[in-house]
Amino acid sequence: MKRMIAIALSLIAGLFSPSMALAQEPSSAVVGVWKVLSVETKEVTSGKVVKPFGDQPTGTFIFSHGGHMAGMQFGTNRKAAAGPNATEAERAALFSSMTAYSGTYKVVGKKLIFNIENSSIQSWNGTERTINIEINGTKLTGTSDPFKSLISGLDVVAVVTWEKVE
Repeated sequence: MKRMIAIALSLIAGLFSPSMALAQEPSSAVVGVWKVLSVETKEVTSGKVVKPFGDQPTGTFIFSHGGHMAGMQFGTNRKAAAGPNATEAERAALFSSMTAYSGTYKVVGKKLIFNIENSSIQSWNGTERTINIEINGTKLTGTSDPFKSLISGLDVVAVVTWEKVE
């Protein structure tokens, strides 16, 4: 009982702290709606930087208090289909300029760990992906662990930057 009261008082004190934004744990700091600002990959061996979604990608990531997440990102200057039903080539171009996935997440220290349940990239389903996060004001930068690029097949590290909108 004493422990529960101490925890409750600690939480209440945190609500009124003048430096609350700086004192926030990453787990509560990631809850909300985030706009994609940039996506880059960096080749591990050469250091070459690639922007797989172009200079101005778009997209949204949502993290709930209950530990669920959904995210999508789209490339710069995606071309709409010429008619109401996209051709096979148009669908392929649109698909290759986006990713979307959902599942659950947890924050452990400064690591944001996704457990992907559904993805536009079928091979991601059932996998765990981790990014090391840094939050500075309303911006979150995440750097992935190395993985094989779907485009080049080389080991890369992804760096994503989001801005909190809600």
